[in-house]
Formats: sequence, structure tokens, C-alpha cells
Amino acid sequence: IYVCKDLLEEKAQLAIYDPKVSQQQIFADLGQEQTLPDGRVNTAVTVVDDPYEAAKDAHAVAILTEWDEFRDLDYKRIYDNMPKPAFLFDGRNITDLAKLREIGFVAKGIGKP
Repeated sequence: IYVCKDLLEEKAQLAIYDPKVSQQQIFADLGQEQTLPDGRVNTAVTVVDDPYEAAKDAHAVAILTEWDEFRDLDYKRIYDNMPKPAFLFDGRNITDLAKLREIGFVAKGIGKP
């Protein structure tokens, strides 16, 4: 939540996938409205039901939860659908950074070289 809030303050656009948290809860946790006061859809935050959709056309992927599902994603598929350079930040150290780098990611883990 804190990372996403900081990114929003920096004017980032977020596509969020979390298999365990509802769309309504994500917006509430971020202090965001799905619909802006003028009736427009909030384009700063998009919540999606598919991890590959969340990563499509993203400049960076941030893994901020430890759900096992994130260990087994097709990271080559994700990489292929991102602009380059493609960045991946693993905030839970659940991925194999060496394999991600072999794919082509600029990959970083918390507390890892």
C-alpha cells in the first residue's frame, strides 16, 4: 500500500493485480475513488483480474505480496509484453533474480545485489 501510494504521488499509473484482495478494498486502501468527482474514471489506478494484463505495456513490475502464484508466472511472456528496458522489483524475494535477468529483465530484490 505504501509503495503504491508513493508511486501515485509521483504521478505513476498503476495496474494492480492481487488475487486475494477485492477491487473495492484496493481502492479504499489507496485512498482512491474508482470514479472521480467529475464523473471520469480514475485512470491512475486500474485493478485487473489477470497478472499478464497488469504487466502488459508496463515499464516496471513490482511484486509486493508473497502469494505463491507469483513464483510460477510465465515471466518470459511478461517480459515480451513490456517496453524495454523492462524492470522487475521483487519486494518479497520470491523470484529467481538470475533467471529473470537471463530473460532480459533489469531485476532487483530487496536486500539482494
